[in-house]
Amino acid sequence: MHGTTQSPRPRIAVILAAGKGTRLQSELPKVLHEAGGRPLLSWVLDAARAAGCARLVVVVGHKADEVRAALAAPDVTWVLQAEQRGTGHALAQVMPEISGPATLLVLSGDVPLLTPATLESLAAEAERGWGALAVAELESPGSLGRVIPRADRSDRLARLVEARDASPEELRVTTVNAGIYALPAPEIYPYLEALQPNNAQGELYLTDALAAAAAQHELVIHRLADPTEALGVNDRAELAAVDRLLSARTAIR
Repeated sequence: MHGTTQSPRPRIAVILAAGKGTRLQSELPKVLHEAGGRPLLSWVLDAARAAGCARLVVVVGHKADEVRAALAAPDVTWVLQAEQRGTGHALAQVMPEISGPATLLVLSGDVPLLTPATLESLAAEAERGWGALAVAELESPGSLGRVIPRADRSDRLARLVEARDASPEELRVTTVNAGIYALPAPEIYPYLEALQPNNAQGELYLTDALAAAAAQHELVIHRLADPTEALGVNDRAELAAVDRLLSARTAIR
């Protein structure tokens, strides 16, 4: 039964939902676009609740007031990322809100197919060690970030690379970052504070913080049994795809 797992630390969901979603060509904030009859963000919130998260912290930016108004709830804390400077910068915004020990389930607000079972297993793996990240195997990874394992352990992270910054050899890797993490607080904070914008976009990447952490700690690579759980929404075609999958999943129940 979801939500019953006992954890040595409270589990807190941190959901990154500050993006504009420019390619959706809509004035509506990205995470409020609907799939399966509900806003994308509402699916992620419910998965986190069902996985037993003690708190839900949502990082908002673009049209923050609109997102807050649409999905306000007693168990949700809203944190503003006033300037969108990347995923590492987004996660750093929650540091004042979460000062004590916790397992942070770091999620994206546009990944509605994520299941509570995956979150529970990811958190459990992280709590047995230092941290964990979910990955998917895709035949055509396209613009998704690649996951590079350690040479001596294929289930441990060496580093991550964004597709736009990857070498031709790295682009041939088919293991992709699902953007779903279980990380220890406050232990992850120094890695966030040390981030530098050393990339083509001039942003502070969470993946750089994880690579730095992986040099000193063991980060488990958790392979998703169902790669569709990693599907995010960046354009109308992807929105239609997750809508079909959510509708099919609902019809089966």
